[in-house]
Amino acid sequence: MPAIHPPPALEPGLPRRAVLRAWACVVLAAALPAAQAGEETMMEFTYSIGVNTVPGTALIDATAKDLDLWRKHGLKPVTPPPLGGGDRRAWSPEEENHSDVRLYGMGATINYISKGVEFVIVADLGTRAEWHMWSLAGTPMDAQQMRGKRLAVTQLSGTDRLYANFFLKSLGVRQDEVTFVPTGGVPQNYRALRNGEADIWVTTEHSAILIDRENRLRSVGKMSDFVGKNWDPYVVVAKKSTVSNNPELVRKALAVILQAADHVDKAPRQENVARLMTRFNVDEATAEKLLATITLNPSGKINQATIEKMRDHYVETGVIRKRSITHALSS
Repeated sequence: MPAIHPPPALEPGLPRRAVLRAWACVVLAAALPAAQAGEETMMEFTYSIGVNTVPGTALIDATAKDLDLWRKHGLKPVTPPPLGGGDRRAWSPEEENHSDVRLYGMGATINYISKGVEFVIVADLGTRAEWHMWSLAGTPMDAQQMRGKRLAVTQLSGTDRLYANFFLKSLGVRQDEVTFVPTGGVPQNYRALRNGEADIWVTTEHSAILIDRENRLRSVGKMSDFVGKNWDPYVVVAKKSTVSNNPELVRKALAVILQAADHVDKAPRQENVARLMTRFNVDEATAEKLLATITLNPSGKINQATIEKMRDHYVETGVIRKRSITHALSS
């Protein structure tokens, strides 16, 4: 397995010696073969992959299960209940920090760390999300005419709201010049657009592929037009207390995830397409579209420049306060 590089600096409150011990164990995992483990030695932990519509993280997760990697590394992942009972309009840092190990977008990670969630970034999976502003094809919009529009978002403090703010800032539109419509979920956002309750929906390309089977969505603008492609990779995050108290768990979980990512990166295209078809219950053509959105970084190496670019942009656009994030994500 390729070498694993150290993570960025962590938040205050976690002794650096403990962090270094934990990360030494993580690095060691790269050199260790998968161990066969019996049920009696299985280490149970909470694990989730954030938004289930992300093809890259879903493919890594499905591959780990299909290859029985969790058991081989002596782990038993348990998925916690959905946040907010599945309705994300309500949010709290305590609820968000619900998994020992999680696959999550870096944008959401930085946003939530700034709001008190105790994530630690331990690897960069490389697969990225392209965020778009979408309208219905029958009611085309101009990105320069956003004032007065209604924007569907899952929750007012969520990641899609964060990206909606970015689009508005980039277009010179104030937040009070539009109306945000919190719906509680991705299908509800699409429904709000279809029902005429919203004019714009900000979401990722892969979410649009999965939900818009009738090809009714039209892209009004995409994030990379404003910030470039070195942006918002999906990462492996661990609960800070888990890194400190159970570094063996973190190193084993990371070894599984990166081994699965490496397999996906080297697998025949049709194997990955078939796995996506099963995971998302889609036809081959849709699975091909989803696979085309995936890039991978099997080494897990963290690109500090990406973190700093996103952090600085968040601060400049007023999404987060500099003092709330600097110590957590500075180099």
